[in-house]
Amino acid sequence: MFASLKDSELEELLAAPHRRYEYKSGKTIMNAGDAVQSLVVLTAGRVETRMGGDEREVVMERLAAPCLLAPAFLFSTDNTIPVDVIAIEDSVLWTINREGFVHFLTAQPKVLSQFIRLVSDRCRFLSEKVRTFAIKGLRNRVLDYLQSHGPITQVAATAESLGVARPSLSRVLAEMVAEGIIKYDNKKYTLK
Repeated sequence: MFASLKDSELEELLAAPHRRYEYKSGKTIMNAGDAVQSLVVLTAGRVETRMGGDEREVVMERLAAPCLLAPAFLFSTDNTIPVDVIAIEDSVLWTINREGFVHFLTAQPKVLSQFIRLVSDRCRFLSEKVRTFAIKGLRNRVLDYLQSHGPITQVAATAESLGVARPSLSRVLAEMVAEGIIKYDNKKYTLK
């Protein structure tokens, strides 16, 4: 989002109150229910967002630096984040004061446009994720996963990403192999 800016323009953004944080792999960065009161920029590392219930936890998204965390909640009336954000690598993030960011956006219309596009794209991604969980059966979700992510090499991690129990995914994968829909070779499942 800031790639087109000159160093002097970025210095304007950092004139707003800001802080730098470091998180080791496995540490929680944000908890579901936390208020998003500052712009959160992941500058190094990778994180995943998880949404949990009583019986299961779903990996909603895996994000790599550089990126913004929870940008859609920064200006929301209810600005509490609905997911846990966990570092899956050692990570560095910066928080930038919301009011300072607003001032920066008004001075940089190009960045404002990119921020609006980024928030819109994230809303679209999350809408598609909800549609996938609500409408598609596990077989179709497996096919979509194989098309977009490539071979399944770790059943447990894939089950977590799809929001199902590992035994359920293993059963569906075995059925799909037996039916000739997918193939299993060299410890990985792929499309035929």
